[in-house]
Amino acid sequence: MFLLKKLVVTLFVSILMLSSAQAFEPAESEQTLTNVIDLNAQTIAAMKAGESAETVAALLKATKQSSKSVVISGPADLNKQRGGMALRKSRRAFRDGDLEKAIELATDAINYYKKAQSIAFVK
Repeated sequence: MFLLKKLVVTLFVSILMLSSAQAFEPAESEQTLTNVIDLNAQTIAAMKAGESAETVAALLKATKQSSKSVVISGPADLNKQRGGMALRKSRRAFRDGDLEKAIELATDAINYYKKAQSIAFVK
């Protein structure tokens, strides 16, 4: 009986995972990555312009959320992950009040995202 319950739960979870998986077209991922780069550039511009902390924090959060929806694999994914880590560190530095470090890390994130874009979407 225990094995039957375990089998049913496993089958149920597998079906849920398959039904929730979305098929992304490369064009969608490329456009999303371009949007992430643009949002990050806006964030850097806002930091340099001295915008309010709430505005910059919202931009950083929006950039991070957008980067999560980019679906790429291989070496490009590694660069995407590094960009995400740099963005997370930038957000932390901004919250701690170190604006120069936050700008530097956000710039690093843009470079990682651009590198991921060039690797994944070679034309």
